[in-house]
Amino acid sequence: MMTGLLLWLPGAVAIERLPVEEFAREPQTTGARLAPDGEHYAFLRDDRGKTKLHVADIANKGITRLQLDTAQLLENAPKEVAAFEWVNADRLLVTTTVWDGFYGVMATNRDGGRTVPISGYEDEKVNLQGGRLFAREVIFKFYDKSGHILMLDRHEGGAGSRLRPDVLKMDTSNGLPLTVVKNPGEVAYWGVDGSGVTRLGILTHGDLSGAIYRPDEKAEWKTILPLQDRKGHMRVVGFDAAQGRILVARLNPEQRWAVYPLDPDTGAIGEALLSDPEYDIVPDRGIAGAAGIQLASTLFSRRKQTLAGVRYYTESLRVKWFDPEYAALQMAVDRALPDTSNLLVDESLDGQRLLWFGFSDRNPGAYYLFDREKRSFRQLAARMSWIKPAQMAPMLAVKYQARDGLTVHGYLTVPVGHEPKGLPLVVMPHGGPWTRDVWGFSPLVQLLANRGYAVLQMNYRGSPGYGEELFRSARRQIGGQIQDDIEDGTRWAIAAGVADPKRIAIMGGSYGGYSALFALGKNPGLYRCGVSFAGVTDWLAIYDDTNVATYKESKRHWIEQIGDPGEDKERLRAISPVNFADQITAPVLIIQGRQDKRVPPDQARRMITALEKAGRKPETLLLAGVAHNYGAEPKRREIFTAMVDFLERHLGPGVP
Repeated sequence: MMTGLLLWLPGAVAIERLPVEEFAREPQTTGARLAPDGEHYAFLRDDRGKTKLHVADIANKGITRLQLDTAQLLENAPKEVAAFEWVNADRLLVTTTVWDGFYGVMATNRDGGRTVPISGYEDEKVNLQGGRLFAREVIFKFYDKSGHILMLDRHEGGAGSRLRPDVLKMDTSNGLPLTVVKNPGEVAYWGVDGSGVTRLGILTHGDLSGAIYRPDEKAEWKTILPLQDRKGHMRVVGFDAAQGRILVARLNPEQRWAVYPLDPDTGAIGEALLSDPEYDIVPDRGIAGAAGIQLASTLFSRRKQTLAGVRYYTESLRVKWFDPEYAALQMAVDRALPDTSNLLVDESLDGQRLLWFGFSDRNPGAYYLFDREKRSFRQLAARMSWIKPAQMAPMLAVKYQARDGLTVHGYLTVPVGHEPKGLPLVVMPHGGPWTRDVWGFSPLVQLLANRGYAVLQMNYRGSPGYGEELFRSARRQIGGQIQDDIEDGTRWAIAAGVADPKRIAIMGGSYGGYSALFALGKNPGLYRCGVSFAGVTDWLAIYDDTNVATYKESKRHWIEQIGDPGEDKERLRAISPVNFADQITAPVLIIQGRQDKRVPPDQARRMITALEKAGRKPETLLLAGVAHNYGAEPKRREIFTAMVDFLERHLGPGVP
């Protein structure tokens, strides 16, 4: 079954081939957030190869760039900003990274002054137990003068369990934390009301879950839901003070995550507020995003202290507004921007100014300001203003049946001006594997389509958003049913007439890179060539090559989902591409960042050596200054160019 093909326009004129630079350029504005007073917005932008925080004054359009020092504890490596959020009208909390890995959290004024370390390696102090505070998750903001926030302390680097967090109240003006809720031992998730009081705790123990509750911070905790098997752990997704209820995520009868009301006095769970028989409304992992905006979340009005709506994802973005005021705003914005999906990003505390983001599969997006007082709606900034949506290719939702009857969802991007028939095809499985592809603008996918290739992306089992059973069915199926789903997608494209069976390539990054290498070895006649970017090649070695062994919960997760390197040694060896390199007959391009800490360079070196020993010398591109991503713009341009050149030589040129 294929959906969305009516978007193809017969007789459309083919679009000119654009320079690689058009797709490799960094966004000029991304991740924008509105200040609580509505007078400024902050955003991320590249600055000489590093992502930096910028703050714009809405009135006079002046822009301030936050300067970052180097990571002194990591050989003075350059730092970048990964995320940020406003804690009051003048102050922001900033998360920094080094080589795509977490470095720390700091707070700073919007003009870059009064910078204070909060946690991680930003803070050179150690706590009384001799370790650093590694808190990074904010669960509540008071928006007061000192910028107080509530954070989760998972005791990383210490003796405590990462799954049993305490709640800290952090003063971002001086970096001093105070533990306000000590975990009694079984709480995995905390719920905070609209005034900043932690009132609900979700208990978990193995497959069991329950809940404790207190009406105020002076009261004792009492159990309102005893521990029992509820077919998936509940999570708190918000307090609705106006309705006197707590909202939780739990599995519906179809085993999809849905939103339910919880009566805190009785522990009774009411009828679902929003549920879907096929898709998760609020997945418990791998929530997709667009320009830093979560695409599945409950939306609360702080001004009204109530649930305003729920944003969720099916084959594309959806939103359900419960508040008619917000529903009317959405309708007005959709009328003004009919060609994009439009997300409410932020609202000032007084409700007078709202920040919106509009995007599509062919449009990287732009930010807009709605001003109630001035009754105006205007664009603040585009993400990639040089991209012309009319020159980009449509991304179509598709479905196919895997060999065991499972329905697999995915996306097919078709070159502009061409019918989805007999096309050279690039199969592109996503990384993770516990992430998912979503409808939206992808520079690499659009580059491939601009070069005349169709692109097939599939959300194989283990991809979040399609129910707990599909996710759980992927346990220890790396090199098994996950790969079957990918192969079945390729064969579906052939049977449906979309792909020229003699002109199919496979490529991916991280787990997708592993999938490409696996497919080339196990299905040597199906693909003409393949590209692996930062792909895992040796599953036994990866347990030792990374820092997964340092964190008990990470290792536990890997053993549960992938396999035990002790008990499952033979299976992990059998599914590692380094051990069947002699079966790979098609041309291979291996790309690897030398600063990658997630899939270290040694993984690529092992594969290169194995292929050379088998007489299958691959093409390689090993890049300094690149971690587990495409790196800065010059590196991304080099990577994209190498990919396209490789495909044109081995798959042949795309359709004109």
